[in-house]
Amino acid sequence: MKIPQRTRGYLAIVIAAVLFGVWPSLSKRVLTEVHPFVVALLIQLVPAIALSPSLRRLRIARSDWPLLALSGVVGAVAAPIVYFYGLERTTASNSVLLSNSEALFTILFAYAFLGERATPREYLALGGIAVGAFLVTTQLRFGDVQFLGFLIGNLMLVGAAVCWGTSNTASAVLLRRIPIFPLLEVQLIFGTVSFAVLVPLSGAPLAVPSDILPDLLLLAASAVGMFSVLFFYAFRTIGAMRTGAILPTSALWGILAAFYFFPNETLSVVQVVGGALMVGSLVVFYLFRGPTETRAAGETLKPEASDGPDSP
Repeated sequence: MKIPQRTRGYLAIVIAAVLFGVWPSLSKRVLTEVHPFVVALLIQLVPAIALSPSLRRLRIARSDWPLLALSGVVGAVAAPIVYFYGLERTTASNSVLLSNSEALFTILFAYAFLGERATPREYLALGGIAVGAFLVTTQLRFGDVQFLGFLIGNLMLVGAAVCWGTSNTASAVLLRRIPIFPLLEVQLIFGTVSFAVLVPLSGAPLAVPSDILPDLLLLAASAVGMFSVLFFYAFRTIGAMRTGAILPTSALWGILAAFYFFPNETLSVVQVVGGALMVGSLVVFYLFRGPTETRAAGETLKPEASDGPDSP
């Protein structure tokens, strides 16, 4: 039995949300031993090498280069710098919470610039996902979140989310004309080349401790490479707004990843309720999904999200 394309899109973003949830805890572990610039270089270099064959016979229209450069510089250079330095200046719980703001900006930008809309019932389910993510990440223990004590780091994480939301919007437009693998490869090249210059200029040591190397490779392969492919595939099949709406479920997986890396922690009742609300809302969001709306003829910002190709 063939799985419908839109269903594959929802499955792709659900899996991507799991990988996205692992990102903060895994990054926090790696940053304890490796300089942020070196982390940003290596986690983009590894998938860039793996995807390099996709550049064969690639042709990019001259009119697409400004948008492609914007997505590469903002998403693969500026965002990692701000994110990793912000991550060093805040707590793990704050990073899980604030990582979800990328989904918020992706939804807002899809609404404002891509002309995407959802049905009233989808908006209701979206609200349920947001509330569930809020419960999972905060546990309603606001004294532990320490926003004021880590204000600079928190603001940097939000700034990184704005950068990635901007890059996501540009990518959603470019995916209408450029296949997933080549687009991702060009963006990774932007990041790899930029950090290859920044690392020696900063004087950061390239040496990676052997006990951290597996975490770094896992971060590169899963949280960057696999996540980006699945994320872009969801863009093409269900649209940027619905992709961004489901991404906050990463908070649940982020908490579970934190328990794996820090086994002394336990789930609270509030987190169990929040996780159930997120999963239930996700099911409702899928069951009551509506068709992706398109703009009037002549308006080209909205990608043909529901009619993308079957393969990257």
